[in-house]
Amino acid sequence: MADRWAERTPSPVTETIRIDLHCHSSASDGDHSPAHVARRLADIGVTWASLTDHNTVGGQDEFRAALARHGIGYIPGAEIDARSPFGPLHVLAYNIDLDNAPLLAVLRTAREPWRSSARHWLDRIRALRRESPPPAAPCTPAETNGGPQGPLTTHRAICLIHEAGGLAFLAHPLESLRSFKRLEEALDLLQLEGLDGLEVFHRSYPEGVRAALLALAMRRGLVPTGGSDFHGLAHSDGASLGVDVPADEWDHMIKYLGKSQGPLSCAASGSEGIT
Repeated sequence: MADRWAERTPSPVTETIRIDLHCHSSASDGDHSPAHVARRLADIGVTWASLTDHNTVGGQDEFRAALARHGIGYIPGAEIDARSPFGPLHVLAYNIDLDNAPLLAVLRTAREPWRSSARHWLDRIRALRRESPPPAAPCTPAETNGGPQGPLTTHRAICLIHEAGGLAFLAHPLESLRSFKRLEEALDLLQLEGLDGLEVFHRSYPEGVRAALLALAMRRGLVPTGGSDFHGLAHSDGASLGVDVPADEWDHMIKYLGKSQGPLSCAASGSEGIT
């Protein structure tokens, strides 16, 4: 999948589509109910959406039902807080099986405090220095079994997402990592761990930053996606829903998102892009 994505070249923007694959509700740290968020998405013309509450899928049923009433396409989602040698990172999970027991067990304990060992991170960093690293570090049974098992690392989060039939994306990469240099270093590790994509079309990023992130994603064979990181009207950041992405980029995105095993809904217009 990565090689096929990397072969693409951007085309001139002629049309956009409004989506939001990164928004929050009162099921986690948002201000509004999942149904209220869905209604606001409909009001601004969003055609595809994913509710990505932190470490929970508790609002998905309400959100999905509300989107269906408004004819908006639905992609199951969550935002998982994980640790890495680069500090805390957020991994967006898309098209996951919402009944996957190991994933649900880990999400229930994700907010519990824990510490990571220096030796663990030294071992992970050394893995980057192998002459011929594998395309993705294999997941072990211990990493995909549910329940508390020490630090929820990016590797374990990505393994759990894949075992739940989904795809794993790095959320708001420049907010977490602050610079393109540090982002490149983090992606060296995250792609070894199996990362599928990168949040490129974040609402807070200006066009120049989005273009640079899209070029980076394509060079690395990562699937781009986009969203607002909406939390509610009371938040200074993430107070507005929706992001406009080039229609041709969305056509490619939805094809890849649809190749995971979760219950992707094709209720909205424009679902013909799924294969």
